[in-house]
Amino acid sequence: MRLLWLALSFVPYAALAGYDGWLHEKARVVPRVEKILHAGLALSLIAFLVLVVRGQTTAALIVLGAFLIFLMTDEFGYHAPLARHEKHIHWLADAALASFVLCWLWIDGVLA
Repeated sequence: MRLLWLALSFVPYAALAGYDGWLHEKARVVPRVEKILHAGLALSLIAFLVLVVRGQTTAALIVLGAFLIFLMTDEFGYHAPLARHEKHIHWLADAALASFVLCWLWIDGVLA
């Protein structure tokens, strides 16, 4: 049941991140350095999710910190000139990820 709740709480972020990825491919040219940041985001997100599923809370939080460093670098380094619509998608995705993290911590009893 734990994995089902984790998966359901991750769906909003996955949908918004997927849409944002599509916008990156269709709406604008993404610089090489930003693509490297996106690779770091993807790898750290995958590592984070694997650790969450395995129940390794401390390691997952450390990797989440690395993910957030990539995310803030990408956000403040490359997203200032984006169209308002794409900025809103980023903010919604960030909120959805925060919601997932809170759900995960609650499900695993860290916030109990």
